[in-house]
Amino acid sequence: MSRLPTWFLLSALLAGAAAVPMSAQAQVRRCVGPDGGTVYTDRACSAVGASNSLAERPRGQAPAYRGGCQRQLRGLIQEMSHAIHSGDTNRLVTLYHWRGMSQRSGYQVLDRLDAIAQQPLLDITAQRPAPPVTAASTLPFASWTSARDSQTAAPERPPTSLRVDQAGPGGSGTRQTVFSLHRHLGCWWVSL
Repeated sequence: MSRLPTWFLLSALLAGAAAVPMSAQAQVRRCVGPDGGTVYTDRACSAVGASNSLAERPRGQAPAYRGGCQRQLRGLIQEMSHAIHSGDTNRLVTLYHWRGMSQRSGYQVLDRLDAIAQQPLLDITAQRPAPPVTAASTLPFASWTSARDSQTAAPERPPTSLRVDQAGPGGSGTRQTVFSLHRHLGCWWVSL
């Protein structure tokens, strides 16, 4: 039996491997959807109604609201303001603390939130509880006082509610709605 050179065996092996089709690897594309959101696909972006980059989004079209946890009270007030200014009940609903609510109560709250979202917004104010009242000191007047004897200002308490001021129906008068504030899972939420 004759021996074949090593280079011949190696080249035959490589030629055979080249003849076998490789399994197709899907290329994942990151596209921008019509609402400004990210779409991942293995097809062409245009096949799923998206574009290749943010620059191709139609002018003047803002990205859709994605919702989420508002960790800062300022962010909650800002999102509530945007929801009411745009008349977007769905956006306002994402800020509501629904935990433990029955279906019937949920529909009633949804109707109230819809009415709130449809009225023009004037202002949103964070309301804090009144500072505790301390009794006046009955110590006699002295010519000098120690820093330990002087009263210090009480620390500012966190807000407990948001007051939403809106124009009344037809622009007559004002209407106020007070939402209580809740912290849950590190996020700020409102409830009626």
